[in-house]
Amino acid sequence: MGFLGLSFKPGTDDLRDSPIIDIIEQLLGKGFDVRIYDRNVRISQLVGANRDYIFKKIPYISRFIMDTPEETVSTSEVIVVVNKETEFADILKHTPKDKIIYDLVNIDFEAKEKNNNYKGIAW
Repeated sequence: MGFLGLSFKPGTDDLRDSPIIDIIEQLLGKGFDVRIYDRNVRISQLVGANRDYIFKKIPYISRFIMDTPEETVSTSEVIVVVNKETEFADILKHTPKDKIIYDLVNIDFEAKEKNNNYKGIAW
């Protein structure tokens, strides 16, 4: 399962208000294979309460962070769009139609209407 975004909104590395952290924590606890891409979240650069929060919730978070969104998408059967980072729309345009996409933020990308595996949730 691949997550595009980890922070609660684009352009920030603040993870403390991100509800997806609890979901990822539960998925990992149940043995799911999780991949995460968020260009704003660099684990080595997190400090203070933000760092403490993520390491308390997911101690080995760096194992699941991918370097590129393409790597996250290519290694995942299911993609979850967590925030509206502009680069995610471009990635989704080129995502194979056999990938299942759960969009939590109503991201706008070409061909979303043509993908039968696309599901919008909570918007």
